[in-house]
Amino acid sequence: MRKLRYTIPRVGAVVLGLMLIAPATAPAQAPQVGASEGVSIRPGDLVSVSGRYDSLLRLRPRKGGKRYKLAKIPMGVRMKPKGVDHSSYCEKVAVANSANVVIYDTWDHTVEVLEDNRFGLIADVQWDMQCNLIIADMGGDSVGRWPRDGNVWLYSPNGNLRRIATRGHNWVNPTFLDMDEWGTLYIVDKGAGPKMPGTNGQWHFDAIFKVGAPRYTQPQELYRRPGLQVTAFASRPDGTFLVGNGDVLLLLEKTGVLPLCGGKGFRRINGVDINSDREIFLVDGFDVYEDTVVYRLKDEYTCSLTAIAEGRMVQGAQGLVAGLPRR
Repeated sequence: MRKLRYTIPRVGAVVLGLMLIAPATAPAQAPQVGASEGVSIRPGDLVSVSGRYDSLLRLRPRKGGKRYKLAKIPMGVRMKPKGVDHSSYCEKVAVANSANVVIYDTWDHTVEVLEDNRFGLIADVQWDMQCNLIIADMGGDSVGRWPRDGNVWLYSPNGNLRRIATRGHNWVNPTFLDMDEWGTLYIVDKGAGPKMPGTNGQWHFDAIFKVGAPRYTQPQELYRRPGLQVTAFASRPDGTFLVGNGDVLLLLEKTGVLPLCGGKGFRRINGVDINSDREIFLVDGFDVYEDTVVYRLKDEYTCSLTAIAEGRMVQGAQGLVAGLPRR
């Protein structure tokens, strides 16, 4: 395992250099890069990641919550983001950055890059209540087809990285993570569901599991249905789930699946979350060269949809966390 750590100083600072440190759990050293001063993240902010600008995107609600102020936080490393999570308690933001994990400390403005030669495609991250970072690893790529060799990792505050061992269960391609207020972990396992018709059994739909804290050792399957191809995922306090299913936003309940906004077609939902006021936020965009829109869905039944950020400022946004104060 290799860790890089950067310190973000005041405005006008220059790049001072990068220092590689030894693997294992040795303390990280602190090379320096420049970044903007005074860009903080606090509970209630929306956080996404832009692969176009290699930056965190912070959207802060103004008074009344009708308008949002957008700020970029440059990371100083190449960003190819898949998912993001923010813990106000741990004072950290983590980004699933395809080949590695980028961790931004919101208190001292340092950036740590976590790399390991056992990683495949890092697809999502999730902080738990002990400030452990859970990492969804889809596994290796094989001729355009994902082999069924994914892992779920746990990175502890003391620097240890280990697989989460599960009893009698092998992950296929873990892709999305979320955690409820009781510490239950939810995992979307891509390709663990029913076989897709017309693919000779080579492609499968997705499945959703839950795993109890603190050991995360006994997965329980919740959803395994045809048609589920998840592109964004969030759990809600009432036990239901918000799922971006490509260009459609779905509400998954125990009794069935409900398309929100009457099945309104988006381009591609890349991130979704819910805040403490039960407002839904989602990122809609296709790639870093297409305009992206961040929406607020105030009423899911009347589809009261408002664009709170759009255009070049949020191009390439991927993943979203709405800053629920529950952890």
